Amino acid sequence: MRKGFLTNLAARSVVALLSIPLCVTGTAAAAPAASSQASEGTLFKIKVGQQPQRWGLEWYIASQKGWWKEVGLEPTMLTFSSGAPEIAAGASGSWDVGGAGNIPSVLGAARYGLQTIGIADGEAAIITIMATKDKADAYLKNPALMKGKTIPVTSNSTGQWGATECLKKKFGLGAGDYQYVNLSPAEINAAVSSGRYDVSEVWAPNTYILESTIGAKIICTGAEVGLPITSNLFALPAFAKKHPDIVAKFLAIYLRAIAWEHAHPKETVEYLGQFFKSTGVNIPEKYLPIELHDRPAYDLAQQVAIFKKNANGGSTMEDWWNQVGNFMISVGTIRKVPDVKTHVTDKYLMMIQNDPKLKAFAENKGD
Repeated sequence: MRKGFLTNLAARSVVALLSIPLCVTGTAAAAPAASSQASEGTLFKIKVGQQPQRWGLEWYIASQKGWWKEVGLEPTMLTFSSGAPEIAAGASGSWDVGGAGNIPSVLGAARYGLQTIGIADGEAAIITIMATKDKADAYLKNPALMKGKTIPVTSNSTGQWGATECLKKKFGLGAGDYQYVNLSPAEINAAVSSGRYDVSEVWAPNTYILESTIGAKIICTGAEVGLPITSNLFALPAFAKKHPDIVAKFLAIYLRAIAWEHAHPKETVEYLGQFFKSTGVNIPEKYLPIELHDRPAYDLAQQVAIFKKNANGGSTMEDWWNQVGNFMISVGTIRKVPDVKTHVTDKYLMMIQNDPKLKAFAENKGD
């Protein structure tokens, strides 16, 4: 039961499983006009923090196509189970650039000045509350049946935000009507599958796993309650300051993959299946098109528009950032919202936009 696909945008975080270093390289494709083709000995080594999520697909495609080498980069991919351990690793400089949910993005900004430079994808439709097959219809008809329940969530995550807003706005439940228990996504899957809980906070691709294995049903999504949920792209502040051109190239690679996906939807589904398998995520193939539909990625023109200042001096992205920050204050994760003007920047988008060769590269011209 899937209520409404994404009308707003989305994002997330979590608690750890373990981080798995994953080196990915690709075979170089023919260099476009935008490339600054480099020899093997001069490639800039860059460390990228990712997760086994749909938005990691762009880097996987770039590796398969050889696009990193075309702009003179050699990536090492560091794969984390979720946003919280990734952000913690960033604080110690384990990676240079990466992506995660918008709550981890804000948390990283608050803790060590993380710079959000773009949007990875929209996720409001995949942040859900799920109930077991035998309880879902009853909870939808009579939400009061959820009073007194212990609901597993991943703390300090967009999933927690989505669950809280769903319980309040769709089901009319207040914080005193239920209690949360903090579990990782894998622990939630195991606990629900074993019958320990009959309602839980879950996001894709875990939703597909619970639906296909035990018939669990989605009873609310972040999209239904109007949350602006995204996963974001970011850079460590010291790295961005020292290597702004590298950050722009990193972002251009991601945007090129998005443009390629828009032009090759069938092949994109195939690549998504390959990427998930490469990171140990196994879901039925029928869910792959749904994953791409519910988690749209935004090309250069779309991102420039989202980051663009309006007549009041703000932007759509700034509004989303502040909404996320205000939720984090409400649950005690942070004391104040990190200054959006300091921690969210369109600098690298505009570097791409204003460089004809890099822009053509990011727009996948000629492919």
